[in-house]
Amino acid sequence: MLKMVGGGLIILTCGFLGLEMARGFSARIEQLRQLNAGLKMLETEIIYGATPLPLALTRVGNQLAGPVALFFQAVARVLQENAAAGALAAWERGLEELGQKGALQPGDLEILKALGPMLGNSGASDQVKNLELTRQLLGQQQQAALEENNRQGKMWRTLGFLLGITLVLLLY
Repeated sequence: MLKMVGGGLIILTCGFLGLEMARGFSARIEQLRQLNAGLKMLETEIIYGATPLPLALTRVGNQLAGPVALFFQAVARVLQENAAAGALAAWERGLEELGQKGALQPGDLEILKALGPMLGNSGASDQVKNLELTRQLLGQQQQAALEENNRQGKMWRTLGFLLGITLVLLLY
């Protein structure tokens, strides 16, 4: 009886570890989707609202959730606290936080990093073009993340439970 309980716990533990590994792939997809939506909202604020950048970033951050919301709010906070630092420094500080708390890969962050020097340093039409380009590139990253999730995510979900079963068979 005790062996069966122990074996069940091993299988469940390995299975949950596999599910946790697979969750990272899904989190990246969701964060890329939210970034795309957030950049679209920022674009709308710039075009139609002519809203100052810190206020626009705060509004976008308030409409999103998770690490992406924290990213936009962090950029807005740095801009409000130290306007002399500039949009680039605030953007990079926000990217540092997003890199630590988010599930994005370095390639995703590089795309966002390239947008930083353009924000607040050009006219509204140029900023909109840069935001559109960034959204397109993030869309490509999201598509690649979906494909990776289909391959790797399924593998990790299955592998976790199979590893648990294998361990139980080897131990008993």
